[in-house]
Amino acid sequence: MSRLVDYFVIVGFDHEKERGGLSNGVILQRFPETNWEDTPFHEGIEWFCQPQGWALSTERSEPRFYVSVLTDVDANRHYCACLCFNETVAITPTKPADEDEESLDSTRPVANITHHSIMYAPKCLVIVSRQDYIDTFRNCLGIIYTVWVENLGVPLETLVGNLVGCVLVPPAGGPQVRFSIGAGDRQALQPPAAPPMPVTHTAVHMLLRLLGIHNSVTLWCAVMSEHKVLLVSLAAARLSAACRALAALMFPFRYAHVYIPLLPAGLAEVLATPTPFLIGVHSSLKEEVSELLDVIVADLDVGSLHIPGSVNIPQPSGRLLAGLQRALALVLQPELRSADSAFAPPPPAASPPHLLDKEIRAAFMRTLATLLQGYRHCLTIIRIHPSPVLTFHKAGFLGSRGLSTCPFAVRLLDSMFFNGLVAERGPPWRPTDIFDELIQNLPEQLRLESLNPDYELQHIQDLAMQLHLNENPNPQVHDNSTYQQRVLRPPAGAEARIHQPPLPALDAARVRDVIRDLAQRNANNPKLTALRPPQARIVPPAAPPTGGEEPGQLLVTNSARRLEVCHIFNPSFGYLI
Repeated sequence: MSRLVDYFVIVGFDHEKERGGLSNGVILQRFPETNWEDTPFHEGIEWFCQPQGWALSTERSEPRFYVSVLTDVDANRHYCACLCFNETVAITPTKPADEDEESLDSTRPVANITHHSIMYAPKCLVIVSRQDYIDTFRNCLGIIYTVWVENLGVPLETLVGNLVGCVLVPPAGGPQVRFSIGAGDRQALQPPAAPPMPVTHTAVHMLLRLLGIHNSVTLWCAVMSEHKVLLVSLAAARLSAACRALAALMFPFRYAHVYIPLLPAGLAEVLATPTPFLIGVHSSLKEEVSELLDVIVADLDVGSLHIPGSVNIPQPSGRLLAGLQRALALVLQPELRSADSAFAPPPPAASPPHLLDKEIRAAFMRTLATLLQGYRHCLTIIRIHPSPVLTFHKAGFLGSRGLSTCPFAVRLLDSMFFNGLVAERGPPWRPTDIFDELIQNLPEQLRLESLNPDYELQHIQDLAMQLHLNENPNPQVHDNSTYQQRVLRPPAGAEARIHQPPLPALDAARVRDVIRDLAQRNANNPKLTALRPPQARIVPPAAPPTGGEEPGQLLVTNSARRLEVCHIFNPSFGYLI
């Protein structure tokens, strides 16, 4: 079990360093105030709370939510979920008298001219976590904001302490977790079934909808061949979702270069780095990045893709690329199958976005599985070292598959992504996942599809259902008949109230006491100490408390996962290792 939230931070406008309405952010409070031993606090987090910079505004804006991603020195991603709102501040600038008036009568004292105005300063509630539960972060921050705005009488210290101290999440393959942070809310989250599988919800479908098939495939090829890719949009949510989608479409590879879905304007010099990257920036910086000669720029708002003349993006061989584009067309436009029929049946009903998302991912997965067919036969183990070393015979693989003239395959095998794939999936006697099963079953599927093309869409949908079940292994999370989540929301127009008081400073000692009490309760809870997913099984109480779960109480259900064995074939000796 690991914490859902590592740190809760309140970041505000730094009035002491204000210059002409521009300033920096300053951390007003953070909880816990001392670092966790396993997760140090990230300095400079205030840069990512306001990507366009900290500045006063003359107009009140509605609360916004977006997620930034911070990467530590060990390449571990930390999610920084921000809920930003405005607070009213009174500005009283002092202006010296005109020098011409002073010259007319130097003996007469002249008073300074004072201007009074109302401005709005940004403030952010921030959750920093190693877990990827964006919707849960949005709900928790929304509850805290609603309790403050509506003055519901629940101490904010209790909510923050419960959020940081009581909510524990099992790893992938673990059971469902139900919890409350103490405001009468009821929430549930479900870890995915398999650890390496990315979770996308509808991010991939959004990317294809905004860019189209051709631009999306080109952008995917650019990411797979380690080019510099920059995404531009007016919406921070689109940038985060598009970066998540591109990283997920690489599966089973993992993006290992600079990954910043939301780059602050003050750190724009990062774009001059010589290393590959996948970065998202606000459209206000579009003119500044247009001068970069080796960066591929995708505008998500207008659906355009700009490729500099000096950049050459390798693409898969003709049949492989045509097959990917055909599969995407069948998924996104199912009416194509019967468009020319003289007696065409009614058009099939379109799949919902969350299933279309998985069908698109399935088409890309099948393309990579087709390209990597037989890669395990070229894995060899060198035993002359103190510990065995796993290597890949690249020339043998390219020659046996006839891919020596395919620049996309050559570039992919030389990439850092492929080295990570060999290190992660090369060793024998390891748990397998959906991609391993796809590698094994794809030749038979392709044979059936050559006899009957209608099988292609069916196989894609079958694989998509496996991806969907990985993200939603327990349908009770979304089944309102068995468990209905309850999340507080402020009424419409709450942010426009004129006499809304500022967010008060939290009592740090009280938050510490709540976190300490909950930590002791969880440590003495035999249900939590005995939980070892996926083998453990914890039975929830027969009757949960009325009005929601008690803060700190975890109700979990069982989930099982199957482990298999995969082997490495050494062509030099002709046996399984």
